[in-house]
Amino acid sequence: MKQSFFGCVILLVFFGCSAKVEHMRVEPIRVEQLRQELLSLGDNIDTREAKMLAYEAILYPQELAVKYGLVYPPTFHNFLINAGLKERGLCYEWSEDMITHLKAQHYQSFDLRWGVANKGAFDEHNSVVVVAKKAPFEKGLLLDPWRHSGELYWTKLKDDPEYTWVENLERSRYFGTIQK
Repeated sequence: MKQSFFGCVILLVFFGCSAKVEHMRVEPIRVEQLRQELLSLGDNIDTREAKMLAYEAILYPQELAVKYGLVYPPTFHNFLINAGLKERGLCYEWSEDMITHLKAQHYQSFDLRWGVANKGAFDEHNSVVVVAKKAPFEKGLLLDPWRHSGELYWTKLKDDPEYTWVENLERSRYFGTIQK
């Protein structure tokens, strides 16, 4: 009896709570909103690059959600990973994949950085931060694909209502586009 109950719970978890992405969607209004935010990061930003970055930053998390077999909410997906039932999809893995994908686009107007909140704590959170080329981390725009399970969340670092962000310089140097 216990085994069949456990089996039903597992089926419910994997099918009832899964984040279903039937088709990738990139709404032009969201691309334009993110493009405007990216342009506000500095005076010398190429408008085409800002649009390309906005498009990729919105589309790629949806691809990752499919790749990870995402289960909603993200904290439950984390539980499944830690229980050995899922392989990938922790916030730092989203960040690794996202920053690697964006770095491969070779943007000339932007630097990609690694942000961390609550470093070392149980609720540590990692994400990608984009800044105008050579701008300080604190002036960055957070690109968080984990928070809404593959639907990109973005905000200026200082305006994030949930987290206080600092740069993880080691990871920015390793994954990002800074050389310092």
